[in-house]
Amino acid sequence: MLRTALVQTYHPYTQFTHVHPLGVMMIAAVAREAGHADCHILDMKVEDWTPERCVEELERIRPDVVGLSAMTYEAGCMHEVAKLVKDRMPGTTVVCGGPHPSVADDDVMADASVDFVVRGEGEMIFADLLTELDKGTTDFSDVAGINWRRDGEVVRNLDRPPPAELDEMPFPAWDLIDHAKYYTVPRGGVIYAHKEFATMFSSRACPWRCTYCHNSYGKTFRERSAEHVLAEIDLLVNEHGVKELVFMDDIFNFRPKRAKAIAQGLIDRGYDLKLTFPNGFRGDILDEELVQLLVKAGMYRCMIAVESAVPRIQKVMKKNLKIEKVKKIVEFTARQGVMVHGAFMLGVPSETKEEMEATIRWAAESHFHTAAFFRVIPFKGTELFQQVEHAGFDLPTDWSAYEPYETDINLSKVDEVEIMRLNKGAYRSFYFNPKRLWRIFKLIPNKKTMLPFLTLLFARRAYAR
Repeated sequence: MLRTALVQTYHPYTQFTHVHPLGVMMIAAVAREAGHADCHILDMKVEDWTPERCVEELERIRPDVVGLSAMTYEAGCMHEVAKLVKDRMPGTTVVCGGPHPSVADDDVMADASVDFVVRGEGEMIFADLLTELDKGTTDFSDVAGINWRRDGEVVRNLDRPPPAELDEMPFPAWDLIDHAKYYTVPRGGVIYAHKEFATMFSSRACPWRCTYCHNSYGKTFRERSAEHVLAEIDLLVNEHGVKELVFMDDIFNFRPKRAKAIAQGLIDRGYDLKLTFPNGFRGDILDEELVQLLVKAGMYRCMIAVESAVPRIQKVMKKNLKIEKVKKIVEFTARQGVMVHGAFMLGVPSETKEEMEATIRWAAESHFHTAAFFRVIPFKGTELFQQVEHAGFDLPTDWSAYEPYETDINLSKVDEVEIMRLNKGAYRSFYFNPKRLWRIFKLIPNKKTMLPFLTLLFARRAYAR
């Protein structure tokens, strides 16, 4: 049996937040189900490991196969680990997967240290690849969804359709991680009520076609049933002592009936969990009944992405959000005692200074408790990347420049000095409001821990370069 080590790579960035590495945890779960039981998970981010330190741990484990998962800005780390593995354990097979290799497979395979790329949702693909490697196969033509080498030439096999029936998949390999390590790092969404938390995906994909958004899960919404989600929650509560759930769905509320069934199931169980949604509500289809049910189930914080308050920019980015509906649901959700976080973007192609200022004003006048103002980043694999590449925009070739909190990529009509001033000023105009600060103070959990941390975070966002 092959020994496999799955590595979540890590590039240090300005806001150290983390969630459980569900991607590699799902890869491990499906691999074990397929008979490849000797799996290990290394999370460089939660360990705060350098590539050198990670490979020291890999040398201790001595795996036959190393799987490396990376976001775009983690690509440099991924390649560094791959090279060190080949230098020190030359017989080890290196497989790269995750969001970046899926959309930059040619770039990744240009690295001689990489033997295979797994594209897209890789659970079944990686399990099939392990089966072939275990058999000693040298021709991988029948493994859909991979890039590989034949006689020194890179071969790109046909894509493999993503899993359609998510209920047929196992739960993530929760037994392969040290849960306590995740309790001591700031998590996705930053604010927390309980340190004993778990990250969850209850669905995959979003059917909207925003130009800036990833395509990791495609555009066909696929859901786990309420029963399947609740069964995993039972496991997390009863076997791992989880007290808080962080839902990372792209769009949890796309099918309201299912979302309400999950909420009602939590209410009926009486676990008294806390829920937070730092990623996936679409505001203009979020209904009041679902909000009220989620509040009863334990929701204390959620995020609604607006991006721009300007109708023209909504059309340019193809989000087409109905701003007035969002305004009303934000007000309603805030009245239920939920902290509502708003996400905004500055620097859409063709966006003017006046349009950015209009979005900043709208945010400052809204009922959001907290907000983040991001620079627009054209990640590879998005329609936005294709647009700006076709327009001849000089995009960075250093993937670390695509780090979301400290990029200087500027696609707008506004010069760099001015857009930086607007970005920093957005935080000041949003938070320098006594009423808003009082509303935050009233609702924020763990005030002794959270308030100093959030003050530091505000200073970084509003003043530091």
